[in-house]
Amino acid sequence: MTILPKELFSLEKTNSIQPVWFVGHGSPMNALADNPFTQHLNQLGKTVLEHNSPKAVLIISAHWLTRGTFVQASAKPKIIYDFGGFPPALHTFPYPAVGDAEDANLLASHSAKIHATTEWGLDHGAWTVLCHLFPKAELPCFEVSIDYGQPLEYHVSLAQELQFLRERGVLILGSGNIVHNLRASMANLGNGREAFGYDWAQEFDVWSSQKIQDKDLSALINYEGAPGGMESVPTPDHYIPMLYALALARKGEEVHYTYDELVYGGISMRCFEIK
Repeated sequence: MTILPKELFSLEKTNSIQPVWFVGHGSPMNALADNPFTQHLNQLGKTVLEHNSPKAVLIISAHWLTRGTFVQASAKPKIIYDFGGFPPALHTFPYPAVGDAEDANLLASHSAKIHATTEWGLDHGAWTVLCHLFPKAELPCFEVSIDYGQPLEYHVSLAQELQFLRERGVLILGSGNIVHNLRASMANLGNGREAFGYDWAQEFDVWSSQKIQDKDLSALINYEGAPGGMESVPTPDHYIPMLYALALARKGEEVHYTYDELVYGGISMRCFEIK
């Protein structure tokens, strides 16, 4: 792939269509961690900067759920510490993010369903992975919310309205967890079984990974009937970002898994790239 000088990016299409990522973000504590998952993120970020030269990052996070769909259009998005009970170092973790108001406002003008706002920032579904992907905060970033009252088909359809951003040099990142049963996972803490996945989690991870590889969005939308589906996705908030990412796959593009781990028995850290 040709590496484009950053000065060639303009308001028009670029000569390089940016990839799409899905990242299983897991615990907010990963922001402070040096482990195989965070090392993977660091290498992923280095590789995309070297070979794709994106100009910005758009994140669809499991932690911005709204009525209606919004795009964060601040020039300097605030860091949102949307959790409790963690060490002080996490509640004050600095990530000097810069926003991308230009692309955010362009997206809002491009889609009648997406509205610009400056009332949000970067929640932990965004900054806890960005801090490892791009530790120097060299890329402007902005978020699109999840209209949580809509059916899954809505999100698959809406993803197509983000497609043009890939041609403008924007890397699109879905951040959630394909398997995400927090209650069952918390029951495993301290009992010595954190490293062992529940049977239903393993079954759904196998099933969903094959459907993602096949880009079978119809099957993934109807996940409730899959092996372990109801236990693995008790609520769809962390699942929806994966659908956005996969729906952005173009004809001829392939899904490449970049990381695979089940943690706490019921949370999948599986990550993939589409290019």
